[in-house]
Amino acid sequence: MKKILPIFRILSAVVLAAVLTINGTGWTKTTEATTGGATTTVAPSESECPITAVCGPAPHIAPKVVNEHAGKKILFDNTHGETAGAADWVINGGFSDFAEGLAEDGFEIQELRKSGPITYDDLKDYDVFVIPEANIPFKQSEQQALLDYVDAGGSLFFIGDHYNADRNKNRWDASEIFNGYRRGAFDDPTKGMSDSEKSSAAMQGVTSSDWLAEHFGVRFRYNAIGDVTADRITAPEDAFGITEGVHAVAMHAGSTLAILDPAHAKGLVYLPENPPAWSNAVDQGVYDGGGTAEGPMVAIAKRGLGKAAFIGDSSPIEDDTPFYVREDTGQPKTTYDGFEEQDDAVLLIHLFDWLAEQEDYTSFADRGIPLDQPTALHDFEQPAQSVEPQPEPWAPPNPGYEWWNPATFAAGSYGSGKTLENPTYGFVHQDELPANGQIFKIRVTGDHWAPFAEVSNLRVGLYLPGGEQVGQFSQDGTSWPSAYGYSEPFAMTADASGHAETELYVRIKTGALGAANLRLKQGSNNLYTESVTIANVAPEPLPPGEGGETPEAIAVADARNLPEGSVVTVEGVATTRTGLWGGKGFYVQDGTGGIYVYQQNEDIEPGEKVKITGQTTEYNGEREISPVYRIEKSGRADLPAPLDVTPGGVAEANEGRLVRLNKVTVPMSGGRMFTGRPSSPRWARTDQ
Repeated sequence: MKKILPIFRILSAVVLAAVLTINGTGWTKTTEATTGGATTTVAPSESECPITAVCGPAPHIAPKVVNEHAGKKILFDNTHGETAGAADWVINGGFSDFAEGLAEDGFEIQELRKSGPITYDDLKDYDVFVIPEANIPFKQSEQQALLDYVDAGGSLFFIGDHYNADRNKNRWDASEIFNGYRRGAFDDPTKGMSDSEKSSAAMQGVTSSDWLAEHFGVRFRYNAIGDVTADRITAPEDAFGITEGVHAVAMHAGSTLAILDPAHAKGLVYLPENPPAWSNAVDQGVYDGGGTAEGPMVAIAKRGLGKAAFIGDSSPIEDDTPFYVREDTGQPKTTYDGFEEQDDAVLLIHLFDWLAEQEDYTSFADRGIPLDQPTALHDFEQPAQSVEPQPEPWAPPNPGYEWWNPATFAAGSYGSGKTLENPTYGFVHQDELPANGQIFKIRVTGDHWAPFAEVSNLRVGLYLPGGEQVGQFSQDGTSWPSAYGYSEPFAMTADASGHAETELYVRIKTGALGAANLRLKQGSNNLYTESVTIANVAPEPLPPGEGGETPEAIAVADARNLPEGSVVTVEGVATTRTGLWGGKGFYVQDGTGGIYVYQQNEDIEPGEKVKITGQTTEYNGEREISPVYRIEKSGRADLPAPLDVTPGGVAEANEGRLVRLNKVTVPMSGGRMFTGRPSSPRWARTDQ
């Protein structure tokens, strides 16, 4: 089930009330923060909760069944920047489907939250420790704690990503953190850092070494593979049954591993030949043409009494339900439903069945399975000889954001210690409401909403202390109900600042005077109630509203060039139907360019004219609009003529646009090909 970001939640208990007199004019605006439908945790002070955004116990999931895994526990790390940038790799967010799947397999799931370094005592009571794409390097003491844990029978699961997936822009990505050294900075792990970064607690005790290779016989390669289906799977009988039922695993910008010690490390899942490089790769991206030579995407290792497993991409584990906002910008995150792709879930559950079983053999050499050949490496992959292909970080951090300092994190992000404000509701009206059927107006307001969020099924009523309804309401001032009571349902939509408002015409039953109550409801839930006075006064006009404007539509090309996180409105023609690339995403194009729109709500067909408001973001190197706040359809139009290009002409300049490659055959895995036809801008698949 889709979870909802905290900033979208409308909860049910009253937590704050305030009255504001505007400009001393006798007009009153009253607002009340509400919560509805969920239980909230009251945050302690920052000193009591230095690390969590919403304080309280770390998330925990009880096992759903009792089976052979009874009593076995899995711990997920959340102490090394696992929620940095667009990542949300936590068991109550972007990894929740995975965590629930493990619980359904009989495991107990727990998140690790703490502000200091990991110790052996943190890990010793758990069977598997998961490290989901760390973004803050491990201290030497933490590396030793991990080794002690494995030697005593614990297992580790390392979730990596492509090179330069540096989500908090601290120059370290997960592959480098797991390996134990930064590419091009083996002699100085703080190379290029400011004095504040170097002296931060996060960097104390961080040293360079070839740690993963020395202790587990594998190393994450610093390659960057694009979108590909890994379909070269080690046979189940040669993989301890882990790959049973696994025929393909999805990769969306990831890396592979090098097998360096075949007696202790083994590959399970490999890429096809000639996979594409990630579009933002800082070097060739693909090092050895894919296949076995590129190294496995998924591997396992044996050390001491424990085990380890490795995967070169977080995409197969993630789902589309992020929980936190970005720590650098405060904007909502977009994640994708990779856990349900291909056989990703099957592989991962089987992998944990193996990891959680403690076995005392220390090598694969005597297990009756064929050993891998060591992965051949290039000279530039040797730790001390590695170089930084491009200066890091890959982009400057947002002003005021310091990756090592949670005090600079945006409200609602993990670690900030600052919670988001709850949505509020209120009324604007004259001090005394006109009696005896005179028509006047009130304004219903909302604040602290998510940008462009819509709240529907709202109704307003006016009643006397005894409960008698004495108000009639109209949205246009001409159509009135025959009885007194609550208004017809209406909706309000917030602007870019999170403010919403609408106006209603009101007339009050003749003879009703004195104290009364004005109430706003959503369905049967009371959102806000205000005491008012009905008197023999004349109607007065409302003061000017506070509503902001939806951004005016701009050219797609201009939207593409704005900073990530900008709220934009674009208009164009949909060039694809929804759902071809996940969710209900589609491409839209105007006369200046095209862009991908990732959303989950509207069904769109090619040729539909659409107006879209949302945020600019970048995913896997492609500029897109997500989250989407509003989509408006306005008829149909001819599809734009595709650009005729050569394969070499497909570049960022025409990213998102409809193009046509004539008389081109693109080999695919499994003997299939895609053949471009001169008469059509689409691709036709042929089996050859």
